Amino acid sequence: MKKVICFLSIAILSMFVPSNIKVQESVKAENASEPSYFTIYDAEDKTKVVLTKGEGVEAGDKYISSDNKMYEIVEVDEKNKVGFAKFEKNVEIPKYRVKPRASAAISMASAKTDKAVGIYHTHNDESYLDADGTDSVYGKGGIHDIGKKLKSSFESLGVSVAYSENLHLPHNSGAYTRSQVTASSLLSNNNIQGLFDIHRDSTPRSEYITKVNGTPMTKIRMVVGSANANFEENQNFAYAIKGYADAAYPNFIKDIYIGKGNYNQQLTPRAMLFEFGCEKIEKEYALASAPVLAKVLDVVLYGSENASNESMADVTLVDDNGNPSESVVIQGLAYESSTASLGTLWAVIGALGFYALILGIVCLASREARFKTKRFFSETFAGLFGKTKHKS
Repeated sequence: MKKVICFLSIAILSMFVPSNIKVQESVKAENASEPSYFTIYDAEDKTKVVLTKGEGVEAGDKYISSDNKMYEIVEVDEKNKVGFAKFEKNVEIPKYRVKPRASAAISMASAKTDKAVGIYHTHNDESYLDADGTDSVYGKGGIHDIGKKLKSSFESLGVSVAYSENLHLPHNSGAYTRSQVTASSLLSNNNIQGLFDIHRDSTPRSEYITKVNGTPMTKIRMVVGSANANFEENQNFAYAIKGYADAAYPNFIKDIYIGKGNYNQQLTPRAMLFEFGCEKIEKEYALASAPVLAKVLDVVLYGSENASNESMADVTLVDDNGNPSESVVIQGLAYESSTASLGTLWAVIGALGFYALILGIVCLASREARFKTKRFFSETFAGLFGKTKHKS
């Protein structure tokens, strides 16, 4: 009877906790031959690799390649980590072209002084083999160093940063539910115009290595969640980022992956998940990419008149015929603050409060229930308030 009651209690929790992307738990392969990443082939030409990705690949997901071709993943073999994608269409990305500095009319007199963004990490454990000695730690992994570098890069451009290093361990299907509390808090307590979740991927090194203006660094992958009310705006945000970066810093933005989850992007239309390379790439290359991404985001978020002079590259917006379409170098995106974050936070707190009440009653009669409850909350909120559990 006690086991039945415990089972029902856990079932109640699953009804109230927000649904997010299915993220496979980060587990070392027992077999050295087992692939550590998904390889997706062209459904028409089964010898052509469309993309590789570390986790979270499902049939129905969309993918936009570096040359702006959209594919739909139609089949996935999760055991062998292979699949097939069908070409769908060419995507219209904002077009820019290089423009001589002498002819670029850029006014910095009205630059904003209240620019602010938020940064956090859903998968805190992610690390880089060369510098960190491992691809994962149970705590603050090497990805936190990338977050700190991105923070300082923004600050050098006059953008203030609310940076959270809250832990959302373990790296499993509940990580996005836990990080949603952090993301909501950043939005509720700070006047930010953009919210960025910083990750690294798991693919061959060759997939991410690049040079920008002669400097070796890692490419950046953007991940957009389709399961939220802000999807269209989040997607257009990604398109604007890629469009400007493609002209200003060729080969910097790798591609855009559109998954079935929400990645906490339901909280604001200016949210984005960025993948800084893979575990096999040199960490110094990931660090080198941070200032470039900060410059791109400074321009795309705030427009040419409000961007730092250091962020402005010599590009201009053009129409389909290649003619300048605006008098400024680039237009910023209209930003609308979201009030959904506070409501979502209270919804999470309310759901957990309800669950705690039910479990409190059950636990009065069951030692086993008390143990399971303690373990659940320990794993769910591990590190949320700065406590770190170390890998044994």
